[in-house]
Amino acid sequence: MPTMPTETLTVTIDAPVEVVTTDLADPAAQPEWATEFFSSPAVRGADDVWTVNVPMMGGEVTMKIDADIACGRIDMYLAPAGAPFGPPLPVRVIPNGDGCDVLFTLARFPGQPDDQWTEGLASMQRELLKLKSRHEG
Repeated sequence: MPTMPTETLTVTIDAPVEVVTTDLADPAAQPEWATEFFSSPAVRGADDVWTVNVPMMGGEVTMKIDADIACGRIDMYLAPAGAPFGPPLPVRVIPNGDGCDVLFTLARFPGQPDDQWTEGLASMQRELLKLKSRHEG
């Protein structure tokens, strides 16, 4: 697979790193703050694979998360229903004083139009601000 352009978006959150990491590692919590990306609650299935609706991916998708809370590593995998999982969406949570920085790295897939890529980045930045608000009140 050839390399793809990536963009890492960040937000600083005044909340303990362990609390934010645990929240990000919970598939059920994702649709609570990422409301532009997910349009339904996540439903747990077998083997910790979840089902959720993602309109920009065509509807129902499967999701799984591989996380190491102590290291602040969350790798989210998404796939259209019935398709294999692709590369992870890497999320890192790093300590920053009494709070943390959350880093989301998004990959631009081949053929993705410029306007779709730009809007996807803007949407993710808005979602990160919702995550910040979720943890800071």
